[in-house]
Amino acid sequence: MARLISLLILFSPFLSLAHIIQDDVAVEERISFSFKDVCTKSGFADSPLIEVDSGTRLDCMSKKVEVSDFCDKELASDPYYLRAYIDQKQNKVVCLTGKKVIFKYLCVKQTDKKLCAENSKMSCHSIQAKLAKRLDLVHHAVVKNDKGIPQLNCFFESLPLHEKSSL
Repeated sequence: MARLISLLILFSPFLSLAHIIQDDVAVEERISFSFKDVCTKSGFADSPLIEVDSGTRLDCMSKKVEVSDFCDKELASDPYYLRAYIDQKQNKVVCLTGKKVIFKYLCVKQTDKKLCAENSKMSCHSIQAKLAKRLDLVHHAVVKNDKGIPQLNCFFESLPLHEKSSL
């Protein structure tokens, strides 16, 4: 459920959660940081009042911290870092890592048409920035489902260096 909520927050202006068919992460790990640790490690040690500014941003006494930027720096040496989100129930920032991401999106709204009408590679790259930051785009396609509705399919995976040069 936390993953669905985080997707809604990440893509609320971009995609409709109801039309995400699949968002599977293989070999995932969640690394959590308390709000206080995030503020302190971001250079705002004197933050007795920390609030959630949005689903992807903390407010450390009026100093904004994007959790994806925080996790990006904190996990700089991790080639599998994917994305970050805020777990409001636990008061933690969660950095998600994984080796594969399969993402499928059903294009049913008028606003989805651009995403599914564009080059599927460009569409998947825009999704990659939010959901599979350090993985490689291995497969991309727009196909029609059994009801004839366009569906964007993206597959991200960590490739060995010798395979990356052929992409």
